[in-house]
Amino acid sequence: MRETISMDKGWKFHLGDFTEPRNRWAWGKSGSWNQGPESFGFDDSAWREVSVPHDFVIEGEPQPYMVKEFDDKDNAIPEMQSVNNMHTTAGSLVKNVGWYRKRFYIPEEDKGKKLVFIFDGVYRDSSIFVNNFFVQKHLSGYTGIHCDITDFVNYGGDNVISVRADARGAEGWFYEGGGIYRHTYLLKTAPAHIEHVFVACEVDPYQLSARIKVKTELDNGQSARIRLVTEIINPDGDSVGAMETELSGECAEQEVLLSGVSLWDLDNPHMYKAVCRAYSGDELTDEYTTGFGIREIKFTGDEGFFLNGKSVKIKGVCAHQNHGGLGTALPDEIYTFRIRKLKEMGCNAYRTSHYPPTPELLDVCDRLGMLVMDETRLLSSAKEDLAQLEFMVKRDRNHPSVIMYSIGNEEAQSQTTPQGARIAGTMMELIRKLDPTRPVTMGLLMWDLANKRPIEDISDIAGISEQLDIAGFNYQDHRWQEYHERYLEQPMICTEQGTFKSTRGCYTTEAEKGHLAVTDKTESSYMKGARQWRAAKPPYMSGLFLWTGFDYYGEPSPYAWPATSSQFGIMDLCGYPKDFYYYYKAWWTDEEVLHVFPHWDGQPGELKDVHVFANFDEVELAVNGRSLCIKKMETDDYLEWEQVAYEPGELRARGYRDGVLLKETVISTTGSPYRVVLSLDFAENQIAVIKAEVQDDQGRRVPDAGNELSFMLEGEVELLGTSNGDPSDHTLAHSRVRRAFNGLAQAIVRFSGRVVVTVQSDGLEGNELFIE
Repeated sequence: MRETISMDKGWKFHLGDFTEPRNRWAWGKSGSWNQGPESFGFDDSAWREVSVPHDFVIEGEPQPYMVKEFDDKDNAIPEMQSVNNMHTTAGSLVKNVGWYRKRFYIPEEDKGKKLVFIFDGVYRDSSIFVNNFFVQKHLSGYTGIHCDITDFVNYGGDNVISVRADARGAEGWFYEGGGIYRHTYLLKTAPAHIEHVFVACEVDPYQLSARIKVKTELDNGQSARIRLVTEIINPDGDSVGAMETELSGECAEQEVLLSGVSLWDLDNPHMYKAVCRAYSGDELTDEYTTGFGIREIKFTGDEGFFLNGKSVKIKGVCAHQNHGGLGTALPDEIYTFRIRKLKEMGCNAYRTSHYPPTPELLDVCDRLGMLVMDETRLLSSAKEDLAQLEFMVKRDRNHPSVIMYSIGNEEAQSQTTPQGARIAGTMMELIRKLDPTRPVTMGLLMWDLANKRPIEDISDIAGISEQLDIAGFNYQDHRWQEYHERYLEQPMICTEQGTFKSTRGCYTTEAEKGHLAVTDKTESSYMKGARQWRAAKPPYMSGLFLWTGFDYYGEPSPYAWPATSSQFGIMDLCGYPKDFYYYYKAWWTDEEVLHVFPHWDGQPGELKDVHVFANFDEVELAVNGRSLCIKKMETDDYLEWEQVAYEPGELRARGYRDGVLLKETVISTTGSPYRVVLSLDFAENQIAVIKAEVQDDQGRRVPDAGNELSFMLEGEVELLGTSNGDPSDHTLAHSRVRRAFNGLAQAIVRFSGRVVVTVQSDGLEGNELFIE
């Protein structure tokens, strides 16, 4: 029978490579990797013990780094094409080589089974050894590695697996981390076993009926006679259909018609299971279970996207796989935390920018109801890259959340060339062979990289764009209508669009600190998020994906050092909302939203521009009870009161609909920092996300507080990381001491049983948080 064992715990880790001569017989004798850390007998007692997922790059200290040849400015940011730059690709953290070793026992009774060691992701250029034998090399940091170790293990004894991960190279121009940053497993199966299962559904969403087609691929090299029984389990756990097939080959196709089905959608993401059992005679030799959802998707050229027969505007974000204090080694629960934050904002779609995601992210999107654009790393039909594309599609094609595949992003070097068109055609042919149920798109860019100017003739991209099921565009919304008029029947989507861009809680731009005010009218990005969302409203546009849902390490923008992270995010590195989060929440949800900024302090008489994000017909603004006026709110817009004279007290906004007062929001002049308050922002399984807030003596957050906070832990609890959302904070990611940034900081812990987290700050009242 199939057995899957987690191998995440008990790894030994060493930072840095081994430069002494080693493995001199490696290419001459089998099993001769016996002179270095690949060796079974290597002494790793001095190595640090870690659990995976583990990102060793995030553990470093940020280092200033400039590239003068690109710009003479002190804080110059190199072009993304210069990826050999740690400031751009690693958040100013030093990239290095890391070694991992793990000992494990294989019992004698496993002889005759197939043993596969699975890595969901190792960043990157990894080499894997077992018991002095070289087993496999894998270049990509984003696709899984399935190492067949059957021939290399010691049965009835101890074994050692060694992994070298070289994170010095780059696959992208953003923070990518380093090491075994996703989960690991040991899979044991019979020699003849189930390899892949693909579930496709032909759905009638009106009659609530579905034809379920299950294609099962077996590893059956021995041509054993197999009886395959597939059972469909509904969301309530009941068996609702069964199929049985006798075969001696390596593929079986089965189907069953179901009625009264529960559809998967954004609000009710019902999940089914297909349980495939392989029998040799009467003996059960393998059981493979995969989740799937029953839903109908359709993209049209005139009315956009439909889910289960209903028109749905895609309100999506792009996001990278890193989080404040954690880097890329995210616990599964943090993906739940982040997806929930996006759904609370009204977001309904997620682009896996720009690489295959961890499987757990898709599980979360299935469970919570989030649409996904699943993207491969780059436009390429090289053998290695096609293998990675095939891995992604086969792994992800049963997830109902995945509604399209993307074969590339801003491939400005090749998108206008004949080679680019042929490459795209080969990739699409492979995808359609593996999964004919989902459309293919790509993030096209109307930019001529060779000449560094916009593409004037839209037909220059036709070699690729005409092949796509959905024409995808990054930015340049002024060209969308032109393309639509030329290709009326081709669906369109904005694969990437800009946001407001800012530093959370900053209302004065300080370039020397790397801080950007959302209200900075000298920035070309000022309030452009509203215009760009409005551009996606025509019915022929299926929707858009905003860059980005969260700030992320690396690709600092608009400032380089001391900034080490981007500032594109609707939320900061911690997942704390920036002001313009509420613009999207106002127009993407049915909730009543009335958000006022900036915070209300300053010098008496100082003139401030006050902004309101809301979804009411009219909004009134008042200072200390004195009305400034009532303004009418247009759909998908925001309001601004210019040159409001500051006076201590309160700024009050009132939201009206049809003349009826429905909501009030007050922001007040706060006092000095008085206390720090801890609260549980999120908890699931054994992961807790803790918010630390600096308040005045009235319990109001002090919006510019930067007090140093010390976190202390009692009980079975491990600090995974701290952060504060400041793009220029250089504190070590795993430090227990972290300054608040504009009143907030965050700690993430793994716990067991009842634990206590305490925060202290000089001169302030501390606080305890009990977690159980």
